[in-house]
Amino acid sequence: MKQFLTAIAANLLTIAICVVGGILLIVGIAASAGSKAPVEVADGSVLVIDLDRAFSDRPAETKPGSFLDDALSAGRGGAIPLRAATIALKAAADDDRISGILLRGSISADGYASGFAALRELRAAIATFRQSKKPVHAYLVNPDTRDYYVASAASVVTLDPFGSLLMPGLASEQVFFTGMFEKYGIGMQVSRVGRFKAAVEPFTRQEMSPENRLQTESYLGDLWSEVKRGVAQSRGIDTVALQTIVDTQGIILAADAKAAKLVDRIAYFDDVLDDLQKLASAARSADGAKPSAKDSTRAAEMARLLDRPTLPQITLGEYAPIAVAKDRSFSASQTIAIVYAEGDIVDGEGGDGTIGGASMARELRRVRNDAKVKAVVLRVNSPGGSAIASEQIQRELTLIAKKKPIVVSMGTVAASGGYWISTAAVRVFAQPNTITGSIGVFSLVPNIKTLANRNGVTFDTVKTGRYADLFSIARPRSEAELAVLQRGTDAVYEAFITRVSTARKLTPDSVRAIAEGRVWSGDDAMRIGLVDSMGGLDAALKSAATLAKITGDYDVREYPRVKSATEKLTDMLDNKPTPVAAAIRAASPAGANALLSGRGPASSLARDITHELDVLLRYNDPRGVYARMPFVLRIH
Repeated sequence: MKQFLTAIAANLLTIAICVVGGILLIVGIAASAGSKAPVEVADGSVLVIDLDRAFSDRPAETKPGSFLDDALSAGRGGAIPLRAATIALKAAADDDRISGILLRGSISADGYASGFAALRELRAAIATFRQSKKPVHAYLVNPDTRDYYVASAASVVTLDPFGSLLMPGLASEQVFFTGMFEKYGIGMQVSRVGRFKAAVEPFTRQEMSPENRLQTESYLGDLWSEVKRGVAQSRGIDTVALQTIVDTQGIILAADAKAAKLVDRIAYFDDVLDDLQKLASAARSADGAKPSAKDSTRAAEMARLLDRPTLPQITLGEYAPIAVAKDRSFSASQTIAIVYAEGDIVDGEGGDGTIGGASMARELRRVRNDAKVKAVVLRVNSPGGSAIASEQIQRELTLIAKKKPIVVSMGTVAASGGYWISTAAVRVFAQPNTITGSIGVFSLVPNIKTLANRNGVTFDTVKTGRYADLFSIARPRSEAELAVLQRGTDAVYEAFITRVSTARKLTPDSVRAIAEGRVWSGDDAMRIGLVDSMGGLDAALKSAATLAKITGDYDVREYPRVKSATEKLTDMLDNKPTPVAAAIRAASPAGANALLSGRGPASSLARDITHELDVLLRYNDPRGVYARMPFVLRIH
């Protein structure tokens, strides 16, 4: 017994030491967070834009991140707010210390960040920067369509001699789990409204329905047309010639890419660095500036980025907070609020990558009760989700609309529940390559009867009402129960139709004709009356200011607020990996991490399968009714 108690005491002491040590480590890091030296922009600096960092729809920070912020933002989580990036590019154009831009890296689209609509806004900001006559250099190794779509906006595009242009066109590959579910004895029963409502297909079919294939071909064609237009305009080539080389080669070798005027030159990265070195030196000479001791120190610190100690440089992640802070008008008496809604819409508080109905409604109430806020821009980048959560958010937006105008700015996707919450707006902006619509709803109820019975598990029930166990997953639904579910689904669909009809000033029948769960591109959505204008977040802000009759200067506040480093750390400790990802990592930690964080086709497929299964687990609507589009963002 004594040995047992001694062992227990020793273990407790070890745990205590670890806990105290961990707390001291955290406190030490947090303390050092405030002591990070402010970022200095050296004369002649090159602004480095690393496309590996995703561009997301979330609030921008107005001060550079601390050491702890940087540590917590490392890897895939270190996304750059899209608005912060565009503000930074505008500021850099007028900043005499910035000599030019370097674009490098490869976009890894994961979730809803760095979608085609976001990349279009980034391209527009690059084009605006070029008007300052400062060069934009893009260095590419094996760029895919997304990479090249952005890089083609540069003034000089360089392709590595050993590289190639991976641009075979766009494809949408959708994953189906029906066969796997049947193999393991998991059944799925659905009720839905809308011939094109394909969100249930991964769990009920083994291939696309004709309706789903039709809508996918339509919006994918529109997205591809926008890519071709952008590339052709930037590169001064014909869209027909571009389509020809894409169809004949698919993977375009370096020499062929140059011959087709898709790139300006073939060279190694050190050649690009030499050019940037000359550019920075020329900028210094023109200003008559000499490197200060502080500038020299800064250049040495930045050697880690481009391995060129004498080249003054600053990353977009470092420069953006400086630009955003200068862009703010803290003394202005009038404010426009930007509220970001990015991710799947779920019931309750939500979490990382989701929009919680309760938490978003609470945020909107703060905006509504803030007397300084004269107008609201809702930035939507969501495929939808829970119908009740969507209605909860839409209700709060409707209350705001009674006091101040609401303008919606659609990002890459604003469909189904994402469109539901947009119906509170007086004006809706989208990009040509936005994915929207999907006005339809469904109910999805699984059952594990066969799986359980195969393993010797049975169920028995006592109930006080005919439909008391309607949502039990222990058995399939009867015809009468399916009729109950369908009646509820129909009611939610009619409510959806009514909200769209009222918001867009269309008759219910005309809305039904364009609804049916069909997904539309931004171009088509404007043609059929679901969208008012083409434009990005800046256009929506200007429209909101006009509608609110704001004269003079105004401040822009973004919601939800940016969390502190301590809050991020707390969330990190509280939020476990998504169930499916956690199970994969538990089975093979090293292999799973490499697979889920890689860039190749296998990694991309693994992430998409994981995402789809996690979405299934996020279906938490109390009534089991959802307004969500299919996960169509796997476009490559």
